[in-house]
Amino acid sequence: MAESASQKKNVCIVGGGPSGIVSLKRILETSSLTGKIIEQKSDIGGIWNYNRDKKFTASTRNMSGDTVSPDPENTTTMYDDLRTNIPYPLMAFVDHKYQEENMSTYPAQSKVFEYLQSYAKRFNLWPNIQLNTSIVDIRPDNPSAPEGQAGKWIVETHDLKTDTFSTDIYDAVLICAGKHSYPYQSPIEGQETFKGSIFHTKYYKSAQDFKGKQVVLIGFGLSSADLTLQLAETAEKVTVCHKSPFGANFGLVPMNCRETNEVKRITENGVITLDDEVIPCDAIILCTGYAVKYPFLHESCGISVVKEKYIPHLYNMSIFTKRPTLCFVNVCYRSAEFITAEIQARYAISCLEGKTKLPTYEEMEAALKEDEAEKERKDLPLTLWFQVGESFGTEALPHFFKLAEKIGIGEDYKNGPLLTQMYILLVGRLVGHLAVYRQDKVRKINENTWELIMAPSSGKKAERIMLTMNPDNTLTTTKEEIEDETK
Repeated sequence: MAESASQKKNVCIVGGGPSGIVSLKRILETSSLTGKIIEQKSDIGGIWNYNRDKKFTASTRNMSGDTVSPDPENTTTMYDDLRTNIPYPLMAFVDHKYQEENMSTYPAQSKVFEYLQSYAKRFNLWPNIQLNTSIVDIRPDNPSAPEGQAGKWIVETHDLKTDTFSTDIYDAVLICAGKHSYPYQSPIEGQETFKGSIFHTKYYKSAQDFKGKQVVLIGFGLSSADLTLQLAETAEKVTVCHKSPFGANFGLVPMNCRETNEVKRITENGVITLDDEVIPCDAIILCTGYAVKYPFLHESCGISVVKEKYIPHLYNMSIFTKRPTLCFVNVCYRSAEFITAEIQARYAISCLEGKTKLPTYEEMEAALKEDEAEKERKDLPLTLWFQVGESFGTEALPHFFKLAEKIGIGEDYKNGPLLTQMYILLVGRLVGHLAVYRQDKVRKINENTWELIMAPSSGKKAERIMLTMNPDNTLTTTKEEIEDETK
């Protein structure tokens, strides 16, 4: 028998991006939970909500007060002409797909935003979404409770329209605030002397701002890859400086772009690399990732962040062991985030419902300590501690599909082997084939078969790859060279 609304446990969902809206949808379909999204922007969508103005209103309670540089709390990471770096079949929730007709393999930001809007409308989420509201404080209602004991949460919010504050008590909190708000960058010798423009990718807006200029990108990752392609269209020269242990990992890059060693010093007019190469430039863009920060979590929550990169005590990268009614959704790096966020949200919700029984506090802590010891033994940097596996995210999907099986929703992801192989083949092209990977195409043949056309490069022909799920849930992959069909 379903519980009445007053009997249901009430969940506060922090953030109305993809993780937030899929969490709300899954909460509302349970019999024992209800919930509400608190979103400080004027619309849902998270980073996909972008109308060229990078700034939006935020509570001064969460901002740094620095008047010299833009405050990260009220500035979006999105920029003009952004397209996804993951193919659209991997950016969909399990029960809501994109319209296949005329769909680009790597859709524009606007298409993803439209998708999220249609999701919220289809599943009637809007009555449970509160916009223009910043969360400014979250704390346990009983901070002296023993570690490992579930409890309620006091949540203070700031209504940005009326400039008023209010406080509510929730049975649980899901942190769906994303991980691309606070720029991370270790100081580089001499950067204060540079006479050109130097800033983090957070504040990049348009490639047109660099027309005819020489630009240095510092860092190796998805932002660096995407800006390389964008700036290649307008800049005179683009140099990517990074410390990848595997050398020039982007491999095939546009003609006016190249990769070189990491920067050891910045001068008035450019940079000097570790091997003493002098590179003059007009602008330096720091593609150095983001810090993990949650300014609204009161210290009594017990959350600590190690070197702005890693949160201890998160079982399955989600359940805060010390207070298991505080959960995080989508802190995993390098994955097909829409898929992994949905599975992680369903896992956390299943735990809150009591359908999935958590190990004891001591058992969860022991498992985490063992995992952390293994990462230390391998000398993995903290930037990889929230990544599944050590490669370019290839192990994340299998990990989360196994988690789905454990909580009884494996049937929803029975095409997991196909999606995993699609991720490996297409997202893997970022490394080695950067200049052409967005020319690749995917096409759905039927529910069990997808066609991939891989664009030609380095004198090679294009390649057709057919991915077919078999009745026994195994995957058949066939390949053949073809004439170029990507033109």
